[in-house]
Amino acid sequence: MNKLVTGAIAGAAAIALLLGGAGTFALWNSNVQADASTISSGTLSLTSAGAGTWTDVTNGRDQTVSAASILMVPGDTYRFTQPLTVTATGTDLKAELTYDPATITGDAGLLSAVSKTLTVSSSSASITPSDSKANTFVVSPSAASSTVSVVFTVALPQSATTGQNGSIDLSRLSFTLTQTAIGS
Repeated sequence: MNKLVTGAIAGAAAIALLLGGAGTFALWNSNVQADASTISSGTLSLTSAGAGTWTDVTNGRDQTVSAASILMVPGDTYRFTQPLTVTATGTDLKAELTYDPATITGDAGLLSAVSKTLTVSSSSASITPSDSKANTFVVSPSAASSTVSVVFTVALPQSATTGQNGSIDLSRLSFTLTQTAIGS
């Protein structure tokens, strides 16, 4: 081999070694473990706080009645009152409380004729009606556990022409509590 070819091979080998060694050149670095502690998630639940009661409030009456004894006619209004416990822990936690219409079944004519409304009150939580959803209330608990009173009203208007000899099954009436996004 001539000296030029041998020199070129030796030079290429030297460059390859230098380039390969460049990958092992280390820069100084350091790290530290922060003492950031632990964070936990909050809770949200809704439970019954006692038995509900039916009241006949037709024409100003205020009589406790048994649901089994109700034979509704046009013009009648009945209220079901149920105490519920809202357990809510967490910063900025608010929730919407409403009833689930799918849990009310029965005769289609009577179901469509009867008006169904919900009101919610509490002495231990802030309650405001939703601006955009009927029969929905925004609950802002002031303590980890708050009692709310839900009043579900069914009224058959005096003008009703359907629903005769029908029935509405409220035995599975359910109330739901759903967290709202911060800022809503």
